Amino acid sequence: MNSAETYHGLSLRYDCDPAALRQTLRERFVALSLDDETRAFIDAAGQTRHGRTLALAHRLLRPFFSDFDINGLLGTYPLFFLSRAQWAQILGPNARGRLLDIGAASGEVTAKFAPLFDDVRATETSRPMARRLRRRGIPCDVIDVATEALLGTDFDVVSCLNVIDRCDRPRTLLKRAFASLRPGGRLVVASPLPLAPFVYVGGATVAPSEPISADGPSWELSAGRLWHSVLSSLGGRLELFARAPYLSVGDIHSELYVLDDAIFVIEKP
Repeated sequence: MNSAETYHGLSLRYDCDPAALRQTLRERFVALSLDDETRAFIDAAGQTRHGRTLALAHRLLRPFFSDFDINGLLGTYPLFFLSRAQWAQILGPNARGRLLDIGAASGEVTAKFAPLFDDVRATETSRPMARRLRRRGIPCDVIDVATEALLGTDFDVVSCLNVIDRCDRPRTLLKRAFASLRPGGRLVVASPLPLAPFVYVGGATVAPSEPISADGPSWELSAGRLWHSVLSSLGGRLELFARAPYLSVGDIHSELYVLDDAIFVIEKP
């Protein structure tokens, strides 16, 4: 089965074709579904999408700043990825302890699962995004985890959501994120498929110095290649695998933008 749920004309994919998955992923796949909290975000998007003034400001800043910095400065393109109930399904209803969210953007996504934890920290390479995180009450360090000192090695969960396709050294970042977990801790990696990696340098984009590939004729084959060519080398056990849309409030061109994400929960021995 590989059907999409349709809401407000959007195709939202939570299921997949199990027969097209490699055995490791097929055995760990958990099917999520569209829920009321996700519907509420979609319902509100038509009233909160950006008008012509913000679109013009965004376009004027683009030659000088990355999209991340611009969105941090202007508060544009709010994000949604999994409801609070879906996060509890992914992580377990009793997930406690310390969370580190790498590349947390402005914190809309982090705020959904932060209440599951006793202590929450974030990292960002964008200073405007870091300021927005701090305003939400989420402590944030402006660092590149791939190149700078780790924040500790005793986190219960480290999340890396839609980051590996927009960073220069994704393999190094994943290794360092995994190293920051305590034994038995879990790394949560989400990525849109198919991958289209690039890195912002100011307003320009360049290819990452550590390329990763998850090409495939289908979402299922792309997910398998991401697991076997990148994530399995971390040395952890795949605890859970899922699929969900990553949503962004739109602009004058579209009410919403939708990415088709794979989610991997990897336990450290």
